[in-house]
Amino acid sequence: MKSLLLLTLICFIYNGKAQGLYPTYVNENVVYIDSTGSKKLETKHKRCGLYQNGLAWVIINEAIGFMNTKGEVIIEPKYSETSGFYEGFASVVVDNAWGVINNKGETIVEPKYYEIGIYSDGMCKFKENKSLFSEWGFLDTKGKVAIRPTFENIDDFHEGLAMFITDAKAGYIDTTGKVVIEPSFYYGAFFKINGKVVFEKGAFSNGLAAVEINNKFGFIDKTGKVIIAAQYDDVKNFSEGLAAVKIKENWGFIDTKGSIIITPTYANVESFSEGLAAVKIKENWGFINTKGKLIIPATLFGSIDIGIDLKFKDGVCQAMLTDKVWGYINKQGKTLWKSK
Repeated sequence: MKSLLLLTLICFIYNGKAQGLYPTYVNENVVYIDSTGSKKLETKHKRCGLYQNGLAWVIINEAIGFMNTKGEVIIEPKYSETSGFYEGFASVVVDNAWGVINNKGETIVEPKYYEIGIYSDGMCKFKENKSLFSEWGFLDTKGKVAIRPTFENIDDFHEGLAMFITDAKAGYIDTTGKVVIEPSFYYGAFFKINGKVVFEKGAFSNGLAAVEINNKFGFIDKTGKVIIAAQYDDVKNFSEGLAAVKIKENWGFIDTKGSIIITPTYANVESFSEGLAAVKIKENWGFINTKGKLIIPATLFGSIDIGIDLKFKDGVCQAMLTDKVWGYINKQGKTLWKSK
């Protein structure tokens, strides 16, 4: 089953909080470790995910269910695909249709949609069918249509606003569906991961969102006013008060006032997480702090998959330690566990 094979791939690359438990393999079974590398939960399951909102998905007899932090399966395995839990809700697939359940396993949205996203700011985007003319809308936490489907491409809500794209221009709506920033900023080609559109930039964070103007990038506030002039060759979203910016071939970091805090000297970087940011030095990756000091030497091969950032979650980061070995490290660079 394609979706189950896909879940096997993504079970270790969830971008949310890990909640202190990290899946590893021991004798082909999933065993969870904590942030010290100690075993905390041994299972007899071959495929499980990270804990999200206190629940981890598990595959039993080729069906997906959910277990609690004691390893007890509390939501019956009967789904073929899932997003995992976000804000207390999980999108799930039954008979090739998407619906939504809560953390008790109760159905909030009957499986009837072609595609459903994740809950963010209490809203979840949905698409009714795969028709070329089918558009996106939003559901609320009761499963009711809060914003009717009128958007060709739209991101999740971030800080109360969601970016939508029309005619290659980006604008923003609020949680009532009202357009609060007209689509006037150019947005280039999309890319997809596992068939789903991924918006690399444009989400509001720290009150600012990245935009492209005349082939350069800058940042706007929630009124659409340009706060940091479009002067960079590329940027990433703000995180922890800093945003990665590219000048010519090198990356560095600016603050929310647009001041350069870390001089662009790196071949590539990731956004800050828990006070550290991954930076590429020559062919390998390490981590710097907010002052630009190298805290973890550049010995890592990179991230474990395309589109998955090197980020710390609850003090632990998952990475490719070499080109063939993945594992977990802590914020001191110590390897907590490795695949071989």
